[in-house]
Amino acid sequence: MTAESSSKQLDQPLILIIDDDPISRRLIRFWMEKEGYAVAEAVNGQEGLAVFQKTMPDIILLDFMMPVMDGLEFCEAFRHLETVPKQTSLENENLESTEAPQSRLSYQQELVAYQQAEDLLGKIARTPILMITAREDDESVTQAFEAGATDFITKPIHWAILRQRVRHLIYQAKLYQRLEATNVQLQRLAALDPLTQLANRRVFDLVLERQWRLMLRKQIPLSIIFIDVDFFKNYNDTYGHQAGDHCLFEVAQAIASQVQRPTDLVARYGGEEMIVILPDTASEGAQCLGERIIEQVRSLGIPHRTSLASPVVTVSLGVASAEPGFASTPEKFVEIADQALYEAKAQGRNQMVAKVLGAG
Repeated sequence: MTAESSSKQLDQPLILIIDDDPISRRLIRFWMEKEGYAVAEAVNGQEGLAVFQKTMPDIILLDFMMPVMDGLEFCEAFRHLETVPKQTSLENENLESTEAPQSRLSYQQELVAYQQAEDLLGKIARTPILMITAREDDESVTQAFEAGATDFITKPIHWAILRQRVRHLIYQAKLYQRLEATNVQLQRLAALDPLTQLANRRVFDLVLERQWRLMLRKQIPLSIIFIDVDFFKNYNDTYGHQAGDHCLFEVAQAIASQVQRPTDLVARYGGEEMIVILPDTASEGAQCLGERIIEQVRSLGIPHRTSLASPVVTVSLGVASAEPGFASTPEKFVEIADQALYEAKAQGRNQMVAKVLGAG
């Protein structure tokens, strides 16, 4: 069985054996396969690093003494695998609103590369290493644990003990993985508004603060769009709160469908208000998006017989755009967008008012 075929057997835990002694590898493989595990092999630590990245095993059985790269050297190299690309434009986390398709593709490829790096980092952190050694002195045991071994077993191998150790370590690793996945899901739920499935206010505040600092550092524009559903109280009073909730969800999804860059953010600000953050976007680009949002919501055709603006549900927008060098605060920036929204509503709603904030 090759390493490639082993890695494909997704229903079996995969064990990576790193040992320069072919007899030891053959015996360990025999006992592990007898227990139902898939097995991949490497003859030294250097080859083991390559096989790990190719097969992503559930546990590593590592010999202490080997040529080329021994067990201690492997542990050190394993914990410092190169997983993150060199610092690139990802730090910017912004795209020009008139970007070329090739640029957008390149940026998305960077995002994928970073996600893959994060996945590998997580895999490294939770992959147990069982060190196999003929040494039993305190110094060797201490060295093994300090290097990063999870556990150790001495030679000659007692197969019943090895079987239990492997089973226990894999169980612990799987449990950690499940807890980690649950934690990620909880973090995702904590970041979402449950009604609209948009980012919540807390996420908006964090992202705006981050993008504001980026705007000042990189001297690039930043825009936000404040959005309010027209005469929404009337809608609730006429159709009921359940219909109102459904209306908010539909409007939120219509807005989100028009905001397509991975660096942009759509969030529920509160009540029937939503807000969009547009990094590296000047007023013209923000207003173009605003017009699309107005039309997309209107095209939903949700009846609203008590609206004084339209027989269907519509939205009013306030756009604020900060040019490079604009000196203020994120809170003031949102306040200016809110003022623009107020003006749009005062002028009859179902429209947009934009304000440009220059340097000085």
